Amino acid sequence: MARCGAALLLLLLAAASLRTGEAFRCFTCELPTPVSLCKNISVCKPEDTACKTTLLQIESEYPFHQSPMVTRSCSSSCIATDPDSIGAAHLVFCCFHDLCNSV
Repeated sequence: MARCGAALLLLLLAAASLRTGEAFRCFTCELPTPVSLCKNISVCKPEDTACKTTLLQIESEYPFHQSPMVTRSCSSSCIATDPDSIGAAHLVFCCFHDLCNSV
């Protein structure tokens, strides 16, 4: 419960830190794309408060040569995956400032 409150507080602080009229931007790629190639920059909608990255787990057989694939977007609601979860199909990462989802 404390994590939820802390996450909400961070979201509110991030939203409050944006100045009126300032464009909030995120790296975006709608289709699964290798991490290193997902570098499109999009101007987010006024209601967007987060940049969201979803890491797609690649099922692969040995030898593991495939690059991790991601989707990235602007988001009005972003709930990150619990970092302690094991076996999650898609890991979700959220960040709350301009162009923060490059990694």
